[in-house]
Amino acid sequence: GKSTYCNGMQQYLRLVGRAETLVINLDPANESINTRTGASTATASSTSASDAEEEKQGDGNGDDSAAEGDDRDVTLPYDTLLDVCEEVVNLSSVMDELGLGPNGGLMYCMEYIEHHLDHVVELIRTRIRPDTYLLLDLPGQVELYTHCTCVQNILARLTKDLDLRLCMVNLIDAHYCADASKFLSAAILSTTAMLRLELPAVNVLSKIDLISQYGELPYGLDYFTECHELERLVPFLDGVGGDAEEADNFDVPSWYDDPEYAEARAKTRRSRFFRKRKRMHELLSEVVDDYGLLNYVPLDITAAASVGRVVAQVDRANGYVFVGARASGGKDGGNNTEPPSSDQDDEVNDMFRCAIQAEGAGWGYEQLADVQEKFMGMFKESIPELETKINQE
Repeated sequence: GKSTYCNGMQQYLRLVGRAETLVINLDPANESINTRTGASTATASSTSASDAEEEKQGDGNGDDSAAEGDDRDVTLPYDTLLDVCEEVVNLSSVMDELGLGPNGGLMYCMEYIEHHLDHVVELIRTRIRPDTYLLLDLPGQVELYTHCTCVQNILARLTKDLDLRLCMVNLIDAHYCADASKFLSAAILSTTAMLRLELPAVNVLSKIDLISQYGELPYGLDYFTECHELERLVPFLDGVGGDAEEADNFDVPSWYDDPEYAEARAKTRRSRFFRKRKRMHELLSEVVDDYGLLNYVPLDITAAASVGRVVAQVDRANGYVFVGARASGGKDGGNNTEPPSSDQDDEVNDMFRCAIQAEGAGWGYEQLADVQEKFMGMFKESIPELETKINQE
């Protein structure tokens, strides 16, 4: 998930020279165990009287709870610059004190953070350093990006007040590729988030190493990364019973041509519900294709090369590619011993660095073939030598 991504990305960036890589946890539901058991709703300096009373009550009850949680103190997997669960608001306290459910409680927490952004910005400003590289861990609840503007307002305020260059990294589980309906839903949600947040975006197919566990894909992985002609997924809405013969690498099951199954499939497709559902997905795919903004980068967070390709995409999106080496003290992250250069030389070097990274660190068919070979075993049947090699490994 996103916390695993932030942890893995933080470790990778520190290894490549960005030592001051820290995470800002803006997910009130991403609590450590000691926060859930010992902390209450933290309030900003400008809180109302009722908020102050809630904090007082929480502090009074926190000692016993903290004592109970001492034996199971578990922190977040990454190093944080700011954790809103400890210093602003957390979901468990809101649910307990206001009687809200998980979804309503998370909406309340994000609106609370938006209302106390002055306090949040001040906390970040007092801790951030000029060479700090920030990762923002945001909630994954869909409503926050489709029906609410609080996340958009929070990011816009952080960008303005702290002069940040943000890039949205949208994580989608790779197993959605095995389900046409889920992938089309993820595609429309990714496009919606890109439009609403108004930020440069890198969309990622995470957990690509687990994709083989969810069955065969109707098309090759390049189809799902490029996101062109998504209407070709519509015949597969009913799963294996779709037009299996139209797929690129789909083995038609033995029961597909069974007369009884064929009759049941035809009856289902004549139903009014199926026609409306099919038409809805056709329109959704048309919307995504018309905008033409979407593509995905596969990611295995445990593989350095895969993480590096995502970092290259992010660096080009947020502009770090122009100032990265200079900001980190040289290309290896150490102290820069070269004599100072003129502004014109800096501009030329920046342009060449951008061109080099765009040329050498992109996502191409060779890398895509490596992913399909490693995690999907697509070529081992046609290449006996490869099958033997995989079996030996």
